[in-house]
Amino acid sequence: MNKGQLYIIFVLLFCCLTKNFAQDIREEILAKKFPVYIPVTVKTYDSAPQKSPVHLSPIYPWGIHGTQSKNHIYNFSMSLVAGMVRGINGLQLSGVYSQAPDYVNGVQIAGLGGNSTRKLKGVQIGGVTNYAVHMKGIQIAGFANAASYNAEGIQISGFINGAAYAKGIQIGAMGNAAGNMTGIQIGGISNLAQTMTGAQISVMYNRVDTLRGISISVVSFADTIEKGFAVSLVNIVRQGSYRGWELSFADYANVAVSYRMGTPKLYRVYTTGASFIEDNRWITGIGFGNCTPIGNRFDFQPELVSFIHLPTDLKHIQGFETRLKFGFVYRLNETMGLSLAPSVYVMREDKQTTTGLGISLGLGWRIN
Repeated sequence: MNKGQLYIIFVLLFCCLTKNFAQDIREEILAKKFPVYIPVTVKTYDSAPQKSPVHLSPIYPWGIHGTQSKNHIYNFSMSLVAGMVRGINGLQLSGVYSQAPDYVNGVQIAGLGGNSTRKLKGVQIGGVTNYAVHMKGIQIAGFANAASYNAEGIQISGFINGAAYAKGIQIGAMGNAAGNMTGIQIGGISNLAQTMTGAQISVMYNRVDTLRGISISVVSFADTIEKGFAVSLVNIVRQGSYRGWELSFADYANVAVSYRMGTPKLYRVYTTGASFIEDNRWITGIGFGNCTPIGNRFDFQPELVSFIHLPTDLKHIQGFETRLKFGFVYRLNETMGLSLAPSVYVMREDKQTTTGLGISLGLGWRIN
Protein backbone atom coordinates (compact mmCIF):
# COMPACT_ATOMS: atom_id res chain seq x y z
CA MET A 1 0.00 0.00 0.00
CA ASN A 2 1.55 3.30 -1.08
CA LYS A 3 1.49 6.70 0.62
CA GLY A 4 -1.34 7.92 -1.58
CA GLN A 5 -3.61 5.10 -0.43
CA LEU A 6 -2.74 5.71 3.22
CA TYR A 7 -3.47 9.40 2.79
CA ILE A 8 -6.93 8.72 1.33
CA ILE A 9 -7.69 6.19 4.06
CA PHE A 10 -6.85 8.80 6.69
CA VAL A 11 -9.36 11.22 5.21
CA LEU A 12 -12.04 8.58 4.85
CA LEU A 13 -11.59 7.17 8.34
CA PHE A 14 -12.05 10.61 9.85
CA CYS A 15 -15.21 11.26 7.88
CA CYS A 16 -16.57 7.75 8.40
CA LEU A 17 -16.80 8.27 12.16
CA THR A 18 -20.26 9.81 11.77
CA LYS A 19 -21.83 8.14 8.73
CA ASN A 20 -24.08 5.28 7.65
CA PHE A 21 -24.79 4.04 4.14
CA ALA A 22 -27.94 3.21 2.26
CA GLN A 23 -28.88 -0.40 1.69
CA ASP A 24 -27.43 -0.84 -1.80
CA ILE A 25 -23.88 0.22 -0.83
CA ARG A 26 -22.89 -3.37 -0.02
CA GLU A 27 -23.62 -4.55 -3.56
CA GLU A 28 -21.90 -1.48 -5.02
CA ILE A 29 -18.72 -2.04 -3.05
CA LEU A 30 -18.61 -5.74 -3.87
CA ALA A 31 -19.11 -5.01 -7.58
CA LYS A 32 -16.46 -2.27 -7.86
CA LYS A 33 -12.72 -2.49 -7.35
CA PHE A 34 -11.66 0.52 -5.34
CA PRO A 35 -8.09 1.80 -5.44
CA VAL A 36 -8.10 2.04 -1.64
CA TYR A 37 -9.64 -0.01 1.13
CA ILE A 38 -12.66 1.81 2.54
CA PRO A 39 -14.25 0.58 5.77
CA VAL A 40 -18.03 0.85 5.65
CA THR A 41 -21.07 0.39 7.82
CA VAL A 42 -24.03 -0.80 5.76
CA LYS A 43 -27.45 0.51 6.69
CA THR A 44 -30.51 -1.50 5.71
CA TYR A 45 -34.10 -0.30 5.77
CA ASP A 46 -37.19 -2.21 6.77
CA SER A 47 -39.70 -0.02 4.91
CA ALA A 48 -40.13 1.95 1.69
CA PRO A 49 -39.29 5.67 1.89
CA GLN A 50 -42.04 8.17 2.71
CA LYS A 51 -42.13 11.73 1.38
CA SER A 52 -42.92 14.76 3.52
CA PRO A 53 -42.30 18.48 2.96
CA VAL A 54 -40.87 19.53 6.34
CA HIS A 55 -38.89 17.97 9.19
CA LEU A 56 -38.11 19.78 12.46
CA SER A 57 -36.34 18.36 15.49
CA PRO A 58 -34.03 19.38 18.34
CA ILE A 59 -31.99 16.18 18.02
CA TYR A 60 -32.69 12.77 16.50
CA PRO A 61 -34.87 10.86 17.37
CA TRP A 62 -37.02 13.62 18.90
CA GLY A 63 -38.99 15.62 16.40
CA ILE A 64 -41.48 15.23 13.59
CA HIS A 65 -41.92 11.52 12.74
CA GLY A 66 -39.58 10.54 15.60
CA THR A 67 -37.36 7.59 14.75
CA GLN A 68 -39.20 7.22 11.44
CA SER A 69 -37.56 10.38 10.07
CA LYS A 70 -34.80 8.05 8.90
CA ASN A 71 -37.36 6.53 6.51
CA HIS A 72 -38.62 9.88 5.17
CA ILE A 73 -37.49 12.04 2.28
CA TYR A 74 -37.99 15.75 2.94
CA ASN A 75 -37.83 19.01 1.05
CA PHE A 76 -36.68 20.87 4.15
CA SER A 77 -35.15 19.55 7.37
CA MET A 78 -33.81 21.53 10.31
CA SER A 79 -32.31 20.15 13.51
CA LEU A 80 -30.84 22.15 16.38
CA VAL A 81 -28.17 19.53 17.11
CA ALA A 82 -28.29 16.47 14.86
CA GLY A 83 -30.63 15.39 12.10
CA MET A 84 -31.26 11.98 10.53
CA VAL A 85 -33.45 11.66 7.45
CA ARG A 86 -33.62 9.18 4.59
CA GLY A 87 -33.07 11.72 1.85
CA ILE A 88 -33.31 15.40 0.93
CA ASN A 89 -34.78 17.17 -2.09
CA GLY A 90 -34.01 20.70 -1.03
CA LEU A 91 -32.26 21.83 2.16
CA GLN A 92 -31.03 20.11 5.33
CA LEU A 93 -29.74 22.23 8.22
CA SER A 94 -28.19 21.08 11.47
CA GLY A 95 -26.32 22.74 14.28
CA VAL A 96 -23.80 19.92 14.60
CA TYR A 97 -24.44 16.97 12.31
CA SER A 98 -26.63 16.19 9.27
CA GLN A 99 -27.17 12.75 7.83
CA ALA A 100 -29.13 11.62 4.80
CA PRO A 101 -27.98 8.06 4.09
CA ASP A 102 -29.92 7.74 0.83
CA TYR A 103 -29.25 10.96 -1.12
CA VAL A 104 -29.15 14.75 -1.07
CA ASN A 105 -30.39 16.71 -4.07
CA GLY A 106 -29.80 20.25 -2.90
CA VAL A 107 -27.89 21.63 0.08
CA GLN A 108 -26.70 19.99 3.28
CA ILE A 109 -25.28 22.25 6.01
CA ALA A 110 -23.88 21.38 9.44
CA GLY A 111 -22.62 24.28 11.50
CA LEU A 112 -20.22 22.74 14.01
CA GLY A 113 -19.81 19.21 12.75
CA GLY A 114 -20.25 17.29 9.54
CA ASN A 115 -22.50 16.00 6.81
CA SER A 116 -22.83 12.57 5.27
CA THR A 117 -24.84 11.05 2.46
CA ARG A 118 -24.56 8.33 -0.15
CA LYS A 119 -25.33 10.41 -3.23
CA LEU A 120 -24.79 14.14 -3.26
CA LYS A 121 -25.99 16.30 -6.11
CA GLY A 122 -25.57 19.83 -4.89
CA VAL A 123 -23.62 21.36 -1.99
CA GLN A 124 -22.29 20.15 1.35
CA ILE A 125 -21.04 22.73 3.86
CA GLY A 126 -19.63 21.33 7.08
CA GLY A 127 -17.93 23.03 9.97
CA VAL A 128 -15.62 20.00 10.31
CA THR A 129 -16.25 17.32 7.68
CA ASN A 130 -18.28 16.30 4.65
CA TYR A 131 -18.70 12.77 3.42
CA ALA A 132 -20.35 11.24 0.36
CA VAL A 133 -19.95 8.05 -1.62
CA HIS A 134 -20.85 9.77 -4.89
CA MET A 135 -20.44 13.54 -5.05
CA LYS A 136 -21.47 15.80 -7.90
CA GLY A 137 -21.28 19.41 -6.88
CA ILE A 138 -19.36 21.20 -4.13
CA GLN A 139 -18.00 20.15 -0.75
CA ILE A 140 -16.75 22.85 1.63
CA ALA A 141 -15.43 21.83 5.04
CA GLY A 142 -13.43 23.36 7.84
CA PHE A 143 -11.32 20.21 8.17
CA ALA A 144 -11.84 17.47 5.59
CA ASN A 145 -13.91 16.39 2.59
CA ALA A 146 -14.12 12.83 1.35
CA ALA A 147 -15.82 10.97 -1.46
CA SER A 148 -15.21 7.25 -1.08
CA TYR A 149 -16.01 6.56 -4.73
CA ASN A 150 -16.23 9.50 -7.14
CA ALA A 151 -16.18 13.26 -6.77
CA GLU A 152 -17.22 15.44 -9.69
CA GLY A 153 -16.95 19.11 -8.92
CA ILE A 154 -15.07 21.04 -6.25
CA GLN A 155 -13.70 20.05 -2.86
CA ILE A 156 -12.46 22.86 -0.60
CA SER A 157 -11.24 22.21 2.92
CA GLY A 158 -9.21 23.77 5.68
CA PHE A 159 -7.05 20.65 5.93
CA ILE A 160 -7.40 17.76 3.47
CA ASN A 161 -9.58 16.42 0.65
CA GLY A 162 -9.83 12.82 -0.50
CA ALA A 163 -11.56 10.89 -3.27
CA ALA A 164 -11.13 7.54 -4.94
CA TYR A 165 -11.96 9.01 -8.36
CA ALA A 166 -12.01 12.77 -8.76
CA LYS A 167 -12.91 15.00 -11.67
CA GLY A 168 -12.73 18.72 -11.05
CA ILE A 169 -10.82 20.73 -8.45
CA GLN A 170 -9.42 19.86 -5.03
CA ILE A 171 -8.20 22.73 -2.82
CA GLY A 172 -6.81 21.79 0.57
CA ALA A 173 -4.91 24.00 3.00
CA MET A 174 -2.77 21.03 3.96
CA GLY A 175 -3.19 18.81 0.90
CA ASN A 176 -5.25 16.58 -1.36
CA ALA A 177 -5.37 12.90 -2.22
CA ALA A 178 -7.06 10.98 -5.03
CA GLY A 179 -6.87 7.61 -6.69
CA ASN A 180 -7.51 8.77 -10.24
CA MET A 181 -7.61 12.54 -10.64
CA THR A 182 -8.71 14.54 -13.68
CA GLY A 183 -8.49 18.26 -13.12
CA ILE A 184 -6.53 20.37 -10.65
CA GLN A 185 -5.12 19.71 -7.20
CA ILE A 186 -4.01 22.75 -5.19
CA GLY A 187 -2.46 21.88 -1.85
CA GLY A 188 -0.90 24.10 0.76
CA ILE A 189 1.68 21.41 1.59
CA SER A 190 1.25 18.39 -0.67
CA ASN A 191 -0.80 16.55 -3.30
CA LEU A 192 -1.04 12.80 -3.86
CA ALA A 193 -2.59 10.87 -6.73
CA GLN A 194 -2.27 7.50 -8.38
CA THR A 195 -3.06 8.82 -11.86
CA MET A 196 -3.06 12.57 -12.50
CA THR A 197 -4.50 14.06 -15.69
CA GLY A 198 -4.24 17.81 -15.27
CA ALA A 199 -2.23 19.90 -12.82
CA GLN A 200 -0.82 19.39 -9.34
CA ILE A 201 0.23 22.58 -7.54
CA SER A 202 1.59 22.67 -4.01
CA VAL A 203 4.10 24.51 -1.87
CA MET A 204 6.22 21.53 -0.83
CA TYR A 205 5.54 18.09 -2.34
CA ASN A 206 3.64 16.40 -5.17
CA ARG A 207 3.46 12.63 -5.54
CA VAL A 208 1.90 10.79 -8.49
CA ASP A 209 2.25 7.31 -9.96
CA THR A 210 1.35 8.33 -13.52
CA LEU A 211 1.40 11.97 -14.61
CA ARG A 212 -0.40 13.29 -17.69
CA GLY A 213 -0.07 17.02 -17.23
CA ILE A 214 2.01 19.31 -15.06
CA SER A 215 3.34 19.12 -11.51
CA ILE A 216 4.50 22.30 -9.76
CA SER A 217 6.12 22.12 -6.33
CA VAL A 218 9.42 22.29 -4.50
CA VAL A 219 9.70 18.49 -4.72
CA SER A 220 7.88 16.42 -7.35
CA PHE A 221 7.95 12.64 -7.48
CA ALA A 222 6.47 10.53 -10.28
CA ASP A 223 6.80 6.89 -11.19
CA THR A 224 6.03 7.71 -14.84
CA ILE A 225 5.42 10.91 -16.77
CA GLU A 226 3.42 9.77 -19.78
CA LYS A 227 2.64 13.27 -21.01
CA GLY A 228 3.68 16.62 -19.61
CA PHE A 229 6.40 17.64 -17.18
CA ALA A 230 7.25 18.67 -13.63
CA VAL A 231 8.46 22.14 -12.63
CA SER A 232 10.23 21.66 -9.31
CA LEU A 233 13.45 22.36 -7.49
CA VAL A 234 13.81 18.61 -7.05
CA ASN A 235 12.24 16.48 -9.77
CA ILE A 236 12.39 12.71 -9.24
CA VAL A 237 11.11 10.34 -11.94
CA ARG A 238 11.50 6.57 -11.76
CA GLN A 239 10.62 5.50 -15.29
CA GLY A 240 12.11 7.34 -18.29
CA SER A 241 14.19 9.66 -16.14
CA TYR A 242 17.13 11.78 -17.23
CA ARG A 243 19.99 12.07 -14.75
CA GLY A 244 23.62 12.85 -15.26
CA TRP A 245 26.78 14.73 -14.31
CA GLU A 246 28.92 17.07 -16.37
CA LEU A 247 32.39 18.53 -15.88
CA SER A 248 32.67 21.76 -17.88
CA PHE A 249 35.08 24.59 -18.66
CA ALA A 250 33.50 27.92 -19.59
CA ASP A 251 33.94 31.68 -19.78
CA TYR A 252 31.93 32.13 -16.57
CA ALA A 253 33.79 29.40 -14.64
CA ASN A 254 37.22 27.90 -15.21
CA VAL A 255 35.84 24.63 -13.90
CA ALA A 256 32.26 23.69 -13.00
CA VAL A 257 30.25 20.60 -12.11
CA SER A 258 26.59 20.23 -13.10
CA TYR A 259 23.96 17.70 -12.08
CA ARG A 260 20.79 17.16 -14.12
CA MET A 261 17.63 15.38 -12.99
CA GLY A 262 14.14 15.02 -14.43
CA THR A 263 13.13 13.83 -17.90
CA PRO A 264 14.70 14.57 -21.29
CA LYS A 265 11.71 16.78 -22.07
CA LEU A 266 12.29 18.99 -19.04
CA TYR A 267 14.98 18.55 -16.40
CA ARG A 268 16.44 20.62 -13.58
CA VAL A 269 20.14 21.48 -13.72
CA TYR A 270 22.27 22.44 -10.71
CA THR A 271 25.74 23.94 -11.25
CA THR A 272 28.61 24.96 -8.99
CA GLY A 273 32.07 26.08 -10.02
CA ALA A 274 34.97 28.48 -9.61
CA SER A 275 36.85 31.12 -11.61
CA PHE A 276 40.49 31.91 -10.73
CA ILE A 277 41.99 33.39 -13.90
CA GLU A 278 40.62 36.96 -13.90
CA ASP A 279 38.62 37.05 -10.66
CA ASN A 280 38.69 34.82 -7.63
CA ARG A 281 35.05 33.85 -7.26
CA TRP A 282 32.64 30.98 -6.83
CA ILE A 283 29.54 30.52 -8.92
CA THR A 284 26.41 28.52 -8.22
CA GLY A 285 23.33 28.24 -10.38
CA ILE A 286 20.06 26.48 -11.02
CA GLY A 287 17.93 26.23 -14.14
CA PHE A 288 15.94 24.14 -16.61
CA GLY A 289 16.93 22.26 -19.73
CA ASN A 290 15.80 19.97 -22.52
CA CYS A 291 17.61 17.17 -24.33
CA THR A 292 16.37 16.33 -27.84
CA PRO A 293 18.11 13.77 -30.09
CA ILE A 294 18.94 15.15 -33.55
CA GLY A 295 20.63 12.09 -34.98
CA ASN A 296 22.25 8.81 -34.06
CA ARG A 297 25.05 10.56 -32.20
CA PHE A 298 23.93 14.12 -31.47
CA ASP A 299 21.61 15.81 -28.97
CA PHE A 300 20.42 19.40 -28.88
CA GLN A 301 20.50 20.57 -25.26
CA PRO A 302 19.24 24.12 -24.61
CA GLU A 303 19.34 25.34 -21.01
CA LEU A 304 18.26 28.46 -19.15
CA VAL A 305 20.30 28.90 -15.97
CA SER A 306 20.56 31.63 -13.35
CA PHE A 307 23.87 32.04 -11.51
CA ILE A 308 25.02 33.82 -8.37
CA HIS A 309 28.64 35.04 -8.27
CA LEU A 310 30.31 34.97 -4.85
CA PRO A 311 33.78 35.99 -3.59
CA THR A 312 36.03 33.28 -2.17
CA ASP A 313 35.22 34.37 1.38
CA LEU A 314 31.46 34.06 0.65
CA LYS A 315 30.73 37.26 2.58
CA HIS A 316 28.55 38.92 -0.03
CA ILE A 317 27.05 38.47 -3.49
CA GLN A 318 29.10 39.97 -6.31
CA GLY A 319 26.55 39.62 -9.08
CA PHE A 320 23.64 37.83 -10.69
CA GLU A 321 23.64 36.28 -14.13
CA THR A 322 21.05 34.63 -16.37
CA ARG A 323 22.41 32.58 -19.25
CA LEU A 324 20.73 30.90 -22.21
CA LYS A 325 22.90 28.05 -23.47
CA PHE A 326 22.55 26.32 -26.83
CA GLY A 327 24.26 23.03 -26.18
CA PHE A 328 25.21 20.35 -28.70
CA VAL A 329 26.22 16.96 -27.37
CA TYR A 330 28.17 14.30 -29.24
CA ARG A 331 27.47 10.94 -27.63
CA LEU A 332 30.61 8.82 -27.30
CA ASN A 333 28.50 5.88 -26.10
CA GLU A 334 25.25 5.31 -24.19
CA THR A 335 26.52 6.99 -21.02
CA MET A 336 29.20 9.55 -21.98
CA GLY A 337 29.25 12.57 -24.29
CA LEU A 338 31.15 15.70 -25.24
CA SER A 339 29.31 19.04 -25.27
CA LEU A 340 29.82 22.42 -26.90
CA ALA A 341 27.48 25.17 -25.71
CA PRO A 342 27.57 28.75 -27.07
CA SER A 343 25.49 31.08 -24.91
CA VAL A 344 24.14 34.58 -24.39
CA TYR A 345 23.94 36.15 -20.95
CA VAL A 346 22.74 39.13 -18.96
CA MET A 347 24.69 40.05 -15.81
CA ARG A 348 23.93 42.49 -13.02
CA GLU A 349 27.07 43.50 -11.08
CA ASP A 350 28.01 46.66 -9.16
CA LYS A 351 24.64 48.19 -10.09
CA GLN A 352 25.48 47.82 -13.77
CA THR A 353 23.87 45.51 -16.34
CA THR A 354 25.96 43.95 -19.09
CA THR A 355 25.22 41.49 -21.86
CA GLY A 356 27.54 39.26 -23.81
CA LEU A 357 28.34 35.98 -25.50
CA GLY A 358 30.04 32.95 -23.99
CA ILE A 359 30.91 29.35 -24.57
CA SER A 360 31.51 26.20 -22.56
CA LEU A 361 33.01 22.77 -23.20
CA GLY A 362 31.99 19.76 -21.18
CA LEU A 363 32.33 16.04 -20.58
CA GLY A 364 29.15 14.45 -19.31
CA TRP A 365 27.95 11.03 -18.27
CA ARG A 366 24.46 9.75 -17.62
CA ILE A 367 23.78 7.61 -14.57
CA ASN A 368 20.42 6.01 -15.47
